[in-house]
Amino acid sequence: MMTNKKQGNPDDKNPKFKRVRFVKKFLRRMPRKSSIHRYPVLNKFAHAARKRSYLWSFRVSEVVPAFYIGWIITLTPLPYVVHIILAFFAALVCRANVAILMFLPILSNIATFLFFWAVTYKVGLYVVHWLGAGAEMLPMITTFDKHAILQYGKFTVRIFATITLGAIILGPLLGVICSEIYKYYAKKYARKI
Repeated sequence: MMTNKKQGNPDDKNPKFKRVRFVKKFLRRMPRKSSIHRYPVLNKFAHAARKRSYLWSFRVSEVVPAFYIGWIITLTPLPYVVHIILAFFAALVCRANVAILMFLPILSNIATFLFFWAVTYKVGLYVVHWLGAGAEMLPMITTFDKHAILQYGKFTVRIFATITLGAIILGPLLGVICSEIYKYYAKKYARKI
C-alpha cells in the first residue's frame, strides 16, 4: 500500500546541506562554469573562463576581491549590461569570483539605483568640496533645474564623475563590511565541519 506522505531526505535537517541549498538558490541565475556559454556576451569567452578555476572558487582569497571590486562596479552609474561585462573582465584580471562579481550589480536595480546614485553623489560632492577641486562646478551641480542638462553640456559628465568618485570611495567600504562578514561565517562553518 502506497502512502501520499513525502519521504524526506535524512540530510534535509543537516545545517551544512541547508546552507548549500540556500547558496545554490541564491546564485541560481548567475553564470556557472557549465552555463556561461548561454550568456550573450560572455559566450565568446566561455572556453577561456572554464580553464580558470579561480573564477568559480568560493575561497576567501577569491571572494574578498570580488566584494571590493563588485561594490565599486555596482555603485557606478552605468547600465546593467555594462556592469556585467566589467564584472567579468575584472574577475579575470583580479582573480576574483565571477558569480559574486556578477551578482552585486543586481542590487542596483530599478528600485534601488536612485538611492545608490543619490548617496554616492552626495559622498562624491562632499569629497570634491573637501578637496577644493572643481569649486566652479559646485554651484551648477547643487542647484538643479529641469533645463540644466540642456543648458549645460558638461553637466551630465560632472554628475557622472561625481557619482563615480562617490562609488570609488563607498565601494571599498562596503567591500570591507561584506568581506568581514564572509570571513566570519567561513571560519564559523569551517570549525563545524
